[in-house]
Amino acid sequence: MSQKTLTANEIGLLWTQYIQNSMAIPVLEHFQLTHRDEEIQPLIGLAKEIAELGMNDCRRFFEEAELPVPNGYSMDDLNPNAPKLFTDSFMLTFLEHMGQAGLTSDGFSLGASSREDVRNFFSERIRKQDHLFHECVNIGLEKGIYTRPPQIAIHKETEYIESKSYYHPFSKRSLNAMEITHLYENIKNNTIGEVVCQGFAQTSKNKTVKEFMKQGKKMSIKHRKLFSNLLDQSGIMTPMVSANFLTTHTDPVFSDRLMMYLISVLASAGQGNYATSSSVSLRYDIVFTYQKLILDTAIYSKDGLDIMIHNGWFEEPPQAPDREKLIQ
Repeated sequence: MSQKTLTANEIGLLWTQYIQNSMAIPVLEHFQLTHRDEEIQPLIGLAKEIAELGMNDCRRFFEEAELPVPNGYSMDDLNPNAPKLFTDSFMLTFLEHMGQAGLTSDGFSLGASSREDVRNFFSERIRKQDHLFHECVNIGLEKGIYTRPPQIAIHKETEYIESKSYYHPFSKRSLNAMEITHLYENIKNNTIGEVVCQGFAQTSKNKTVKEFMKQGKKMSIKHRKLFSNLLDQSGIMTPMVSANFLTTHTDPVFSDRLMMYLISVLASAGQGNYATSSSVSLRYDIVFTYQKLILDTAIYSKDGLDIMIHNGWFEEPPQAPDREKLIQ
């Protein structure tokens, strides 16, 4: 096999990149059209540049390999005349989340790729996502929008676990630093999910989509409160976000198909975050909580997939040929 042939890994990863970047562009265009704070303009521009270059490079990879280029999303999925839906504070928070999520997904994609040009593609994306994330955090700190994680006092000497009660679900020892980290990050992620679901619910005119978004908001609040309660039980105050994230406008901004796909991406990322959080948590009651919430999110994602398939909105990923079908 030629070393220049794209592997199954690379085809799947590049396909996903193309779809997700094409989805991000209309969202970022709405940010560009409606933002008021000029300090975040360069960050919106950088995020849009990353998405556009990602689409162009993925298209080139597919065309060179004589593979079909995905349809994805376009400006047809945006109402350019729609009033401002998200506040500038949320735009900055969302861009920070994009940078953070991009570092994770592009890092995985780099590790799963073989061809040098594909690896270089993901390496360059990581460099740009890293820059985007740092700039968002720095400006967020300057403006008082970025919320710092909790701080704790720790022992001055290293210690070793001496009893199985450390991970016993009924002992409820205080949380360790890694558990706090993941609980807090999942609170942040669910806050973003809550805001996005609210914004999409108030602007969609499709009753099924509206109800799905309302359910997503309800689930995000439930998960966020569970994580906050776990922090509270160890006497750790959950930092609060004081910024307003949404306007009251109800005019449609994005197509229903784009909104459904964006929520599916957030839900998928949530499942991955919960799985990672579960694997590093050493208190079994926390592990059980994550496993239960993974199931919650999976059921919600399945409901969303059903809606997308029913409406013809779900573009099929590349797949291997059905060998059994070919010999019938």
